Amino acid sequence: MIKKNPETYAEVMALKNVLEITKYYNVSQEFLDAAYDFLMADKTNRISISKGSISFYNASGNNIKSYTADNTSLIDGLVLTALTLTIIPHYTSSSGSGGGGGFSSNNNNNNNNNNNNNNH
Repeated sequence: MIKKNPETYAEVMALKNVLEITKYYNVSQEFLDAAYDFLMADKTNRISISKGSISFYNASGNNIKSYTADNTSLIDGLVLTALTLTIIPHYTSSSGSGGGGGFSSNNNNNNNNNNNNNNH
């Protein structure tokens, strides 16, 4: 567990978001502490996690640190800040092809034209 007692809303949310990582990835206690500290250092810092890597980005979008990640679930990733958490679900494309049912509206157009011509 992170050894800090959150006192503000941002601290509570950052703690919650960092702990959420443990639902999907095998990470160490040291990593959780580093992630929390990174998010609290600047509210615009962001952590992006994919299938095999974790990257810490600052406000300028520069990669500050990188770690390897062991994904234990069927999600494709997470993106978190001190206040937000986005789960990227796993996408599996369907191998079946779905054809659209096309139809001709030519008959309707002819009927409408005939009706318009009869009204004049």
